[in-house]
Amino acid sequence: MSGPSEAAPSSVEKYRGYVFDLSENADRKDVTSIADMVRRQLDVVETAGFSPKVLQFFHRVPIVASEMACLDEGAAAACYGLTPPEWDRGTTRDVTIWDHDKQQWTNSDPLALALDSGIGIIRMRPNMMRYAKEPVLLHEFLHAYHARLMPNGFENKGIKGFLSQAKSKELFAKEAYALKNQQEFFAVTASIFLAGKDSEHEPYTRATLKEKMPDYYKYLVGLFGADPEETGVTPVASAN
Repeated sequence: MSGPSEAAPSSVEKYRGYVFDLSENADRKDVTSIADMVRRQLDVVETAGFSPKVLQFFHRVPIVASEMACLDEGAAAACYGLTPPEWDRGTTRDVTIWDHDKQQWTNSDPLALALDSGIGIIRMRPNMMRYAKEPVLLHEFLHAYHARLMPNGFENKGIKGFLSQAKSKELFAKEAYALKNQQEFFAVTASIFLAGKDSEHEPYTRATLKEKMPDYYKYLVGLFGADPEETGVTPVASAN
């Protein structure tokens, strides 16, 4: 069951360890529906089967509502990266400092911490409501997993190799979003592997992914610790 949400200062909400800021949407009539959707999306991430270590990392990646974000190519519903939202020039930011005892960077402002430490943030647009039933936030958190936890980040040779295989064997339509680059290939296929389906992106279902790329499917089983298709088995992902 979902845990209760907790109110926090500065229009920031904490839910199941995640932090999201919908202050830009505060005047929208559907802000309550947007918040409910974010919580449901986070339930999907939290129950996908990631290890406690990976979930702790995800909890450090804040989610920020930003209507004019993610417009570089098309009009995506959400995007992950290091680009901050528009900072209010009159706002004083807390300084990120190194905690020698904890051996980690610290800052009371989760957004400033994520940007200063290079963890990155997820920005989401109101049109994400159109894709409420798709694993949108899982997809974005998998970008963070790929970038920050996997060996060599986005340049991971294994993922690049499987993408090359998918292209050379023409396993998906040429215009398939998963073939755009290695980042999208991993986020699309891994979210389908974990969530079971994504009606917006080919290969659409876990079964089709397994059929078209059996070796890659085995790779994902090894990466995430189990095959979600096996009854009663929950994957426990780890970057180790």
